[in-house]
Amino acid sequence: MLLRAVLFSLIPVAAAGVSGVVAAIRPPGRRVTSGIQHFAAGVVFAAAAIELLPGVLRQQPWVAIAGFAAGIVVMFAFRALSTALERRRHPDGPALPIGLAVATGVDFAVDGLVLGAGFAAGSTTGVLLSIALAVEYLFVGLSLSGTMSGAASRTLTATAPAALSLLTVAGTAVGAVLLAGVSPQLLAGVLAFGAVAFMYLATEELLVEAHEQGETALGSVGFFVGFLIYLLLDELIS
Repeated sequence: MLLRAVLFSLIPVAAAGVSGVVAAIRPPGRRVTSGIQHFAAGVVFAAAAIELLPGVLRQQPWVAIAGFAAGIVVMFAFRALSTALERRRHPDGPALPIGLAVATGVDFAVDGLVLGAGFAAGSTTGVLLSIALAVEYLFVGLSLSGTMSGAASRTLTATAPAALSLLTVAGTAVGAVLLAGVSPQLLAGVLAFGAVAFMYLATEELLVEAHEQGETALGSVGFFVGFLIYLLLDELIS
């Protein structure tokens, strides 16, 4: 299972690499970016609702409460840390935005842990989560590369997302090893934590950024298209 989980974790890494190259060569416009962000939010939200939450709901309520509480504390704590680091950043400082890079790295590591938990819960869950993460990383990579200052070289712009996404591979390996054979209650708690992380990304990051890029009816439809495509993939693979 460990090898399978690590191999599938390379799919999001590849997506992050593609996003960095695209941002370095020809970054998309505001409307296209907004559409991509809506679509990615729909996919990520579907992953939380379809893959993560059902396993949680089969357990006792305290499992969901504990997992959700831990997820809320961790995600908003790292949000505060990221904001603090960005405020301290000097305009003439490093080309790579430190606050966003830290937040992205933590997000990737958490995603890897959740992906490892998904494979511990069942191979189908892990496969579908890797697809959702690939779509997520396409946006996150574009966002990270797009916020670099003009001093950033094309090499840094192209490679930063992929380099940070390697934390996903490490997180997946740790999750797959530590969660293999654990009790259903503990695994459900981790999945509840992951559901919060996914929903936080969709509502507090992807959709917020999408609205700031400019709201269009076609872009908003992308959210529901992403949700529907993930739902269909779940039916086909399951």
